[in-house]
Amino acid sequence: MFEIKGDLLNSVLMEGIKESVFIVKVINDLDFVYVYLNRAAMEKTGLTKSVIGQSIDDVYAAERADFLIEQYKKVVISLESVTYEDSNTSLLGEMYYSEITLSPLFDESNKCTHIVAVVHDVTEKKWGEFELKSYWDSLLESKQRYRSLYEFNVDAIFSINRNGQIIKGNAAVKDVTGYDANSLIDSTFISLVAVEHINAIMDSFNRAVEGKNQHLNIAITNKSGNRVEVIAKFTPTIVNGDVVGIYWILKDITEQLTILKMYQESEQRFRIIAENSQDLITMLDEKGKIIYVSPSYKTVLGFNKEEYLGKYFFHNIHLEHKDKMWESVLQSIKNEKSWKLQVLNKHKTKGWIWCELSGTPVFDNQSQFIHMVCVTRDIHLQKEYELKLKHIAFHDSLTNLPNRRLFKEKLTHILIDSKKNKIGFAVFIMDIDHFKSINDELGHDIGDEVLIEFGKRVSKCLQDDEIVARLGGDEFTVLLPNRQSEYEAASFAKQIQKSMDEPWIITNIKLKITTSIGIAIVADENATESGILKTADIALYEAKRAGRNTYRIR
Repeated sequence: MFEIKGDLLNSVLMEGIKESVFIVKVINDLDFVYVYLNRAAMEKTGLTKSVIGQSIDDVYAAERADFLIEQYKKVVISLESVTYEDSNTSLLGEMYYSEITLSPLFDESNKCTHIVAVVHDVTEKKWGEFELKSYWDSLLESKQRYRSLYEFNVDAIFSINRNGQIIKGNAAVKDVTGYDANSLIDSTFISLVAVEHINAIMDSFNRAVEGKNQHLNIAITNKSGNRVEVIAKFTPTIVNGDVVGIYWILKDITEQLTILKMYQESEQRFRIIAENSQDLITMLDEKGKIIYVSPSYKTVLGFNKEEYLGKYFFHNIHLEHKDKMWESVLQSIKNEKSWKLQVLNKHKTKGWIWCELSGTPVFDNQSQFIHMVCVTRDIHLQKEYELKLKHIAFHDSLTNLPNRRLFKEKLTHILIDSKKNKIGFAVFIMDIDHFKSINDELGHDIGDEVLIEFGKRVSKCLQDDEIVARLGGDEFTVLLPNRQSEYEAASFAKQIQKSMDEPWIITNIKLKITTSIGIAIVADENATESGILKTADIALYEAKRAGRNTYRIR
């Protein structure tokens, strides 16, 4: 169920309709859950928005709930509107009467999914009926009271005889039918009724002549030739046990039917949008539970929408993102603004995938939060592209090793940790001996293969927290965060040299590759990045002067 909160519809539902309006959702044809009530309903019943999401059983005591459920079941069974009367006693002991019309709403398969209840306050009409009966019984004893109730009733009231001829009508007759009441005197009431309802209205009239109250929904044709939907009620006037006449009361329900039509059209528009959207559309109640999901959940996340209904929205969000998401939702409600966040969402078969969530809080006219509408978009391809771009920005395109930019970033972090924890580390700078000759004599393709293989051999010597990077040309560097002694540095240098001693065969060409290594041991709290690299460069220069294929430590 989804409520469109457009300004016009919201205004009509909440402010423009003075009758009480309830909307309930039908669950399994047996249970009925409140999903909407307007301001008039809250003022007249004392109920609040807190009943939304609760069933009739939850809201009322057992006896009252059983009575209401029985009326709603009649609608589900008959698939037609049902009208019944109800009464209650105020805190001051006054009796109030109401006439409730239950109208079904259907889905595409003609199944009743919701019921709209429009509550008409008929206290005055009831009093009028009582007083009218008393009037005849007591021979005009309360004529003034009768006149007030009859003449000023907002419903059209006709006095008709047992033959169906109109004897009199009140002022409201003109409002409902367009005719002045006096112009209808001596005509038959049936002349106002739409053709398709004549048989039904005559059956009800005949029962009223027998002394039975009757009511039904029909259409009449007004003076302008327009169709007017009404609730028609026959109330027999009985004197000394005999029916001497009938009161025919017409209540115009055009406004209520307009509300139903607007509601159905709004729901249909939302259904079209939601069911054809490639994004996921989710609606949460005020507790964060899912009350609606679009069919696209199956396509995007692999889950049927039924697997989400009733669950908390956070249940399928990665743990590392739940706190951030919760904070976004709370701030959104507090500030009455939309929010957007990128999170990992669980896919039924693919595991965690990146999604972008955006949410918009929905409030009533009293600024009370009632719903959160969320739209989820699959962005895992976008994320993969972003990660690829990031990888390209920080890695050498030939060897796929970290480049100078990433190396310097890592060096900065290690230097900060070293000063904080007073732990030294080592930096190596290496190049391939006589690499220029390889390029000149064997070609750059062979040279590229040597660079790639060189990077691989050095990488195999590293531990988890150590990195090798290509700075450019044949110059490589190694960062050893936890090797702070000359002995440890020397051992690693020998390990690299040993890896170079393994046979080199590039495109069937046997090569002899060696490397010269300059090592800087960092233990000074005042060390800088540029100073460290300069020290390692000097050590590399000394290794080359010593004849290459060796290392020097400074």
